[in-house]
Amino acid sequence: MSRVGSEPIIIPENVKVEIKGKKVTVTGPKGTLSREMNDGISASAKDDKIFVKRSSDEKKYRSLHGLNRTLINNMIIGTTEGYLKKLMIIGTGYKAQPKENWLILSLGFSHDIYFEIPKAIDVKVEKISRAQATDIPNLQTIIDLFSIDKELLGQVTAAIRSIRPPEPYKGKGIRYENEHVRKKAGKIAGGTEGA
Repeated sequence: MSRVGSEPIIIPENVKVEIKGKKVTVTGPKGTLSREMNDGISASAKDDKIFVKRSSDEKKYRSLHGLNRTLINNMIIGTTEGYLKKLMIIGTGYKAQPKENWLILSLGFSHDIYFEIPKAIDVKVEKISRAQATDIPNLQTIIDLFSIDKELLGQVTAAIRSIRPPEPYKGKGIRYENEHVRKKAGKIAGGTEGA
């Protein structure tokens, strides 16, 4: 048995779960999420618990067993608490501002980048003053992204970061909140080796 997949998922009091065939729908205080389970995986609800089962002990189904259980659990957490991801923009003159369903990014390119934000994600931009940015030099802005859909939130956050990933010399760019960027040493001028 998959250790993750065999654990039952506890349904909180304020959450309603509906299972129709392969489709699982979770409704909570923050919204509703639906997902189709993989072939060979089934779910059933009993006594405020969801049990996920697999049709066979083949390796493929064993891995999908734990995955589907985790995805359903993420739906329950998302509809009750939601998920928050933070991105930090580091670099002089780098900034971001939300406008309707767009995030406008100024990241040192010759033009601004317009990134479309899906409706399921809420964006808040916080400008950082020099006094607040004591730990990280040149920290300009923090972008807060909130959603009930963990998978979508992760994809959007990764797509925003990929526009200007942190460079290894000064660390300028967009990075995750707790991301550690390994810095490289710059070129050393005036070397006399081999003379």
